[in-house]
Amino acid sequence: MNILFVCTGNTCRSPMAEAILREKTNHHVRSAGIFASDGQPASAQTLEVLEENGIHHSHQSTPVDETVLQWADVVLTMTANHRDLVKQQFSAYADKVYTLVEYVDSSCQKAWDQLQKAYSQLEEKKLDPSANQEAIQALKEEIDELEKKVSQVDIVDPFGSNVMIYQKTYQELNKYLELLVKKLDNKDRE
Repeated sequence: MNILFVCTGNTCRSPMAEAILREKTNHHVRSAGIFASDGQPASAQTLEVLEENGIHHSHQSTPVDETVLQWADVVLTMTANHRDLVKQQFSAYADKVYTLVEYVDSSCQKAWDQLQKAYSQLEEKKLDPSANQEAIQALKEEIDELEKKVSQVDIVDPFGSNVMIYQKTYQELNKYLELLVKKLDNKDRE
């Protein structure tokens, strides 16, 4: 499988995710940035944190473009904003673009499904003149809670921070990449 990680400048989160996943799997992995310029190295803090974890990574930034999106089987962004921008700019590839968190966290998918169902129920109740206003209010509250749940899909941006923040980003990425490896292994067995 060809996996593309996307962040803003392709110097912190996405190259870190790329390097970590390469250590964990034999799948093909690349990274790119929505606002990346060609050929920039990964940030010094990214490289330092990777080296602390025994990962050597030689990186040159790449902008997101049609070529890299065609190559990818799945595009995993670091934030919901990244996901939405890629889907808007490259709508032909929208069906394979997710945030990393929503792609690997089954509770996130469950919350999306529940949210869609709650919105449908709310629309039905709004059209029903005999609908109970308390039931409508309860659905609105449920929707608010589900929206909070599905909006928590961003990997923290360490850009410009100290190494300690980059280490936290590494730990967060590593947690979700472990889930990704399990998901990929399950797909390989199918």
